[in-house]
Amino acid sequence: MKITLLGSLGHIGSIVAPALLKDGHDVTIITTSQKRAAQIKELGANAAIGTMTDEDFLSRQFQNADVVYLMISGNSDGSIFENAKKQGQIFSNAVRKANVKNVVDLSSIGAYEPEAGSLYAYHFIEDKLRELNDVNVAFVRPVGFYSNLYTNVQSIRQNHVIYSNIPEQTEGKRVSPIDIAKVVLKLLEQTPEGKTIHYVYSDTFSMHQLIEMLKVSLPMPDLHFVQITDQEAENQLLSNGIPMSIAKSFVQMNAFQRNPEKLYEDLNRQSPVAGHYKLTDFVQEFTASFNDQKPSGGSNTLVDK
Repeated sequence: MKITLLGSLGHIGSIVAPALLKDGHDVTIITTSQKRAAQIKELGANAAIGTMTDEDFLSRQFQNADVVYLMISGNSDGSIFENAKKQGQIFSNAVRKANVKNVVDLSSIGAYEPEAGSLYAYHFIEDKLRELNDVNVAFVRPVGFYSNLYTNVQSIRQNHVIYSNIPEQTEGKRVSPIDIAKVVLKLLEQTPEGKTIHYVYSDTFSMHQLIEMLKVSLPMPDLHFVQITDQEAENQLLSNGIPMSIAKSFVQMNAFQRNPEKLYEDLNRQSPVAGHYKLTDFVQEFTASFNDQKPSGGSNTLVDK
């Protein structure tokens, strides 16, 4: 098949693209980087240099594709919601112009929950893609990424503490790009008919469980948890240079996680099988990175330029 992928060689693309090539598909990968273009060509894929906000560019790259993979970057400036609205329209127009019949879109859990803060932005993209007639669209909705836990490295190193506005004993689900990539690969090679939703998670655990394991693995016996208020969490983001509107959305997203029954309601209804990357795997990876004092894997952005 002829397949076009957004996301360059990011955490998902770097897994999905080689697998597709191995299976004999004709793969085009969109990137903004000349350096990445060279690496893409070395893999045996076609490199297309451009941006996801360029509708005409996307429609050209989507021409004659049997299936396309869509995702957004977390690096856009301005309003999260306004950017999502614009991007949803761009994606929809490009798919329609190119007459693509199969789409796999990386969305998110919480896409249709107004209380979910920044996650709610994803519904603007889903809505536009749902309007496409006679197009199969598989929406992949991962839960929170393990990599977001790397934001705690500094406080662990300096104060032996993890701060959060989510209670220590509240269980949440986390996912690895490895498990997301497996789902994306399967859907690209066989996209289901109609508009379908596919949740992805790797493991379920509380911050207490994470801390207890890190106490041993780091080792740091006095590592502990301190719950902070939503306002304190917002102030922390603002002090790190995050714009007010984005900080508020992210704090609201975290606050929504205090209600896992609501957050995971639709996921639990579908009963997806958990992925293979477990908390024990993450603790091992986190510990190695922490003790080597390497830069963290640290963001929930799965796209690479």
